[in-house]
Amino acid sequence: MKQRVSSLDLKILIPELESKIKGHRLQNIYNLVVNNRSFLLKFSLPDSKFNVVLESGFKVYLTDFQRPTLPEPSNFSTKLRKHLKAKRLTNVKQVGDDRVVVMEFSDGLYYLVFEFFSAGNIILLDADLKIMSLYRFVEAIGQVQEGQYDIGAVYNMFDKTLFDGSDIDPHNEVYDKNLILKWINDTKQTEREKKKILSVEKLCFQHSAYLSSDLINIQMLNNDIKPSTSCLQLLEDEQLMESTVTAMNECQQRYKELLAKPIGEVDGYILSKKNPLFKEEVEASPDNLEYVYQEFHPYEPIHKIKDGVKIECIKGYNKTVDEFFTNIEMTKVSLGRQTQQANIEKRLQFVKDEHQKKLQALDEVQELNFKKGYLINFYNEQIEQCKESVQKLLDQKMDWKNIEKLIKIEQTRGNEIAKMIKSLNLIKNEITVSLVDIDENNDDSVSNSNEADESDWGSSDSDSDSDDVDDNERDDENKNSVKSDNKKKQNVAKTVDVIIDITQSAFANSSRYFDAKRSAKDKQEKTAKNAAIAIKSSEQKIQNDLKKIEKETKQNVEFKQLRLKYWFEKFFWFISSEGYLCIAGRDDNQVDTIYYRYFDNETDFLVSNDLDGALKVFIKNPYKNQDVPPTTFMQAGIFSLSTTKAWENKMVTSPWYVVGKDISKKDYDGTILPDGLINVSKERNYLPPCQMVMGAGLLFTSDLETFAKYKEAKINRDEELQLVCNDKTVGNSNKIQELNTMLKKLNELEEKYNAEENSEAKANEVDNASDSEDENDKQEAYVPVAPTPSQQTQTKIRGKKGKMKKIKEKYGEQDDEDRKLRMAVIGTLKQVEKTEQKEQPKNGTFVMTSAMKKHKKRQLQINQITKLITLLENRNEDNDATDDIDYVEYSKIVNDYENSHINITGLLPSPNKTDNVTDCIPVFAPWGALNKYAYKVKLQPGNLKKGKTVSDTIELFKRHTLELQKEESDWYDTKNIIELMSQQDFMMNLTASKFKVGSGAGSNDKSKSSKGGHGKVKGGSKSKGKKK
Repeated sequence: MKQRVSSLDLKILIPELESKIKGHRLQNIYNLVVNNRSFLLKFSLPDSKFNVVLESGFKVYLTDFQRPTLPEPSNFSTKLRKHLKAKRLTNVKQVGDDRVVVMEFSDGLYYLVFEFFSAGNIILLDADLKIMSLYRFVEAIGQVQEGQYDIGAVYNMFDKTLFDGSDIDPHNEVYDKNLILKWINDTKQTEREKKKILSVEKLCFQHSAYLSSDLINIQMLNNDIKPSTSCLQLLEDEQLMESTVTAMNECQQRYKELLAKPIGEVDGYILSKKNPLFKEEVEASPDNLEYVYQEFHPYEPIHKIKDGVKIECIKGYNKTVDEFFTNIEMTKVSLGRQTQQANIEKRLQFVKDEHQKKLQALDEVQELNFKKGYLINFYNEQIEQCKESVQKLLDQKMDWKNIEKLIKIEQTRGNEIAKMIKSLNLIKNEITVSLVDIDENNDDSVSNSNEADESDWGSSDSDSDSDDVDDNERDDENKNSVKSDNKKKQNVAKTVDVIIDITQSAFANSSRYFDAKRSAKDKQEKTAKNAAIAIKSSEQKIQNDLKKIEKETKQNVEFKQLRLKYWFEKFFWFISSEGYLCIAGRDDNQVDTIYYRYFDNETDFLVSNDLDGALKVFIKNPYKNQDVPPTTFMQAGIFSLSTTKAWENKMVTSPWYVVGKDISKKDYDGTILPDGLINVSKERNYLPPCQMVMGAGLLFTSDLETFAKYKEAKINRDEELQLVCNDKTVGNSNKIQELNTMLKKLNELEEKYNAEENSEAKANEVDNASDSEDENDKQEAYVPVAPTPSQQTQTKIRGKKGKMKKIKEKYGEQDDEDRKLRMAVIGTLKQVEKTEQKEQPKNGTFVMTSAMKKHKKRQLQINQITKLITLLENRNEDNDATDDIDYVEYSKIVNDYENSHINITGLLPSPNKTDNVTDCIPVFAPWGALNKYAYKVKLQPGNLKKGKTVSDTIELFKRHTLELQKEESDWYDTKNIIELMSQQDFMMNLTASKFKVGSGAGSNDKSKSSKGGHGKVKGGSKSKGKKK
């Protein structure tokens, strides 16, 4: 499996990386959960964010997936944050063909170096290329100091000429026979010492390392060259030499073609192999993977195509690498889960097999005991004879050893009763008899064996009586005896050994075996029952172990593709119960942004209140013939109060609203108001007092197919109600006209200021031509504007007059020079000079500083208004323009603020089972706006901080999912979307500070008519607010 990027991969990835993140600021650096050498670098600009995944020594690429990070940074990450956080990235380059990448920050103030060879490293350099920090300290081996990195040492892998802008690739080699012969000669000596001969492929890759080994392999196969062929055959085979030269030149050409393609248009190929643990009978899923990623290349690896191998082409090489490594990290856990599942099945099967063996053994014991009892009854007479024979010998006080010898003698004599006795255990009064199994041996076999026994007894008698048999006859008889022995072995009857107690009758012995059979049966029943319980317990224990392992490895599975955010998510926002979008600025700059970019003075409304810190909530009304319902005004009013002391003190107060036509950014003097301030020209419409009850809910995002369904329904509903959308250009034109008026006023003030400056400059020229006495007079005349402390009226202090008289007598004849000399001796001269320097500019430039501040303020306002006019004019021109070709269809939806009333229909408060849900968005809104949400929790003023509130709310959402699952509801979170939700995004939406988490985790409304999309806009409703 390919785990690290090659030099060719970096040649393609780094230009694409540079084109995306160059000029962005490094927002932060995080440690990833997957391992301790992986980092996440977040780069951002306004309305532009990129995440870079970095693994020391292995990979670097842009990612579109959200990855779990450690809560606390490592020491190395802390050092990088200290120096690089908020620094602008000015360059990203690869050092030649080496697997080394350098990021330049703040035009050379810092450098961040990534090494992808050997074990890899991450190095922070200062402006002089001196090492400031290292991820991995490299110690020199022996006396070699080249590979050693020390803090303060100069890093010499590159110099500042790397960023001059010259990206010319130096590889223009043309391969020929002489060059390859030189490679062979250079390699001979080295390989002779190693006693190893290189293959043709390794020889070429060793001397052309910038080319990929797989690319060389492909071109060699295309030219009918076996890559594993010894390089020495090139000296003997001229045709092989020519083919090798052709293959290398083709590699060079293919290499140039890849680098010549436009940035971001190099296709990537992912090679995957069949998963040996894949279950054919089960549909492929993340828990049942059919194919597992193995390699990625910027070319099609046709040399590895075979059965069980699949190749997938992806547009964009960075996306290919991102898809590959993200899939690898996710499937690593899935494969581990499959392996664990296989091991679990083996463990369960082993437990079942063990219990099955026990039950089978008990079955065999029952069958054997029954057979023994039955055979004892069948051979009742013979057993009684065996007992009597042994008992008689015992009654005669015969030695036990002699009894055994006597039985063996009787057996050789053919005594049938003696033949039945197999062994003696006279200590326990037991004998073991061998009884012929009548079930296994049919009558024929038994009769045959009896005949064989009789023939044996007969033959032995005849052998003992006849002494006149010649040698030839003996030989024939020996041959016949061998055949008869073989025949006897074939006809030997199967017997069962039975232990008989000689103190009991045959019937009593058989009863003992029947009792043992019944006892074994009872034991079998108990064992079977216990086995079922044991198997169930083992399954439960194994499942608990699996859940524990899944919980431990769960953080490694939390990969979620980064969602494109809607344009209004950068503000505080919510959607009212009637489907109106309400937005508010997080700060003064955002308030101005909303007013100029998204607020339509013709139809929109502003809602706020008279308390300090109140939000300015803008209600977006897309229809010119439809008034906003009173409920929406009330909900927007509650939302505006959530940031004031009304929330903490649980105050009941009245918010107010004004029509968009009655507000502007124009001040009374014709200039523009400061950021965050809005001028209300008419009387405000106060709403009824409202209580502070908020809530947290979840809106679920849908795919394009589901969105298209709800979009069509929304458009049809608007047509039925005959709702007409307002003209966006009218509001923009009015704002441009207002801004032009303010700009004209500011320019007039600037012209007046410039005229005054010119007149003062001419007056200064006249003053400079006058004598020094006139200058002193002018200064004296100018001083009263800012009177010095000595000229200000002072309160008379008792005893001060006498003290001043003594000072005058002592220092009256002292001039300035004598005074300075005395102060220098004392050591107070410097202090007095500093005090005079501080006081002088305050007294001399007071009036001029005030004028300059006003001038500077007007200049800033002029620049601001000019930018706003340009923005609004460009927006008017681009209303009908198509989006950038690089944006996908979904990005068009989330960025289209002019049709947001239609696009928010793709945000589902309570999805249907036919809807395809992709993600969820946390919402903080008035409780009344959440009445149709499937997941919601009531939030009231309390003592919980934001972090605890969010964690408790998410826990309630998870519990509600389990409740819906038990109730077998039509829809609930089956994809674990809630668990992957970002708590940081949730906290960013909370406008208040302290909370109390209430109940209401789900909607009590069981009707399905309200599911999918937001509330229906009713026609004809009017606001009841009265002007005062």
